[in-house]
Amino acid sequence: MIQEDNSPINDLNEIEGLSLSDEKVEKRRLRPLTSFLEFDLSHRPTQARDRISKKRVYLGFAVGLLIIGLGLLVNVNSAQSFLDFPDASAPISLKTAFSASWLFVGLGLFIIVTRALLMFYGRDFFIGHKFAAVVIQKPFETGQRQADSLDGYIGVRYRSRIVNVLGLTSFTQHIIDLQHPNETKTIPLYITNNGNGVSKKWEELTRQMQMPAIFNTADGIIEIAPEDIQKPLPRLIKEGKIKVNEKDLYKVPHSFNIVEDADSCQIDPLIRDSAFSKTSALLCLCTFFALAFFGFVSSIGHHTPLPYVSLLTAAIVLFGLVPVALFFRKKRIVITKNGIRIKSKWLGIPSFGFLIPTDKLESLHVVHNSYDFKYSLVIGADGQTTHIGRGLPKDDLKWLENFINAHIKRFMYTR
Repeated sequence: MIQEDNSPINDLNEIEGLSLSDEKVEKRRLRPLTSFLEFDLSHRPTQARDRISKKRVYLGFAVGLLIIGLGLLVNVNSAQSFLDFPDASAPISLKTAFSASWLFVGLGLFIIVTRALLMFYGRDFFIGHKFAAVVIQKPFETGQRQADSLDGYIGVRYRSRIVNVLGLTSFTQHIIDLQHPNETKTIPLYITNNGNGVSKKWEELTRQMQMPAIFNTADGIIEIAPEDIQKPLPRLIKEGKIKVNEKDLYKVPHSFNIVEDADSCQIDPLIRDSAFSKTSALLCLCTFFALAFFGFVSSIGHHTPLPYVSLLTAAIVLFGLVPVALFFRKKRIVITKNGIRIKSKWLGIPSFGFLIPTDKLESLHVVHNSYDFKYSLVIGADGQTTHIGRGLPKDDLKWLENFINAHIKRFMYTR
């Protein structure tokens, strides 16, 4: 199974199959609104819809109302009304609370309005025996219909994309779609946040549509035989369908540290590997100083600084140490005969990580992500996808891909 959204993979000669021109395919991949979709292709004509779930809308409304409520409660112990502007002689703490009130109310209203508008966005899909159609819905606009014959579609594509959550964390969304050269006509067939069984589903949909199984690579689009979709990567290497280049194997780029012995190989990419964004880091930094300042102002006149010290300690942990650990997180790859273990390094201390067993390892590809236009190496297995070295040069990642394949051959070839 091939893991990764908008990927560019490795050399076209490493996997047997038909190469399709990359010039035919738009780089932009549309982001689905729904978190789960399963197109029923057991009969045709059939149809499905891509809409934001009511659960997510209601959750947004609840969060918005909660934030507004917090804003209204800021002045609950004040003699002034929420709508009364504090006069010039009012204490600093009252003015600060008043400003915070409106900030909370504005943020809550923004969340509610944006969630309400999302209810009017979406796409409707139709697949018949000879043609397919997409109807794009937008607020205050008439639906736009895009249609084409099934002969105009390229194949059934698997991809996975990383969904960032407020720049703090991320999760992987797995998508199987009916790909068209014009991405606005591409139709998702299966969407899930749980990757278990995705390879089996990809093969099933490929056979139902009687179309090629395809994935996007750095060099174009590759067709893969349906019977190879669920094969473990070591077996593909053993069968010669993925080649290993022994030349320059130990000309290690400056982007990596390598430590190996007879039974294992440890690889440390020298780049931070975290979904925690610079914007989120800046917000945490500002929040820390804001809490420290307001706590100090509030403590003025008190005989004991204990409340301030407690607030400052919590702020250091929540908006200092934790964000720093998240922001500077790095990955470590350990290859043994049992599989590939992926570890996270928090402030230089590696975690136990998780193991991708030999028989579960399905793909290893350099990809190009359309959401941030950076290259990364994706190690994929059924239900597991991890990105390594996001932001490193493409050539360095291609070297790493070949280096890992060589060690998979070394440790797992006979299994």
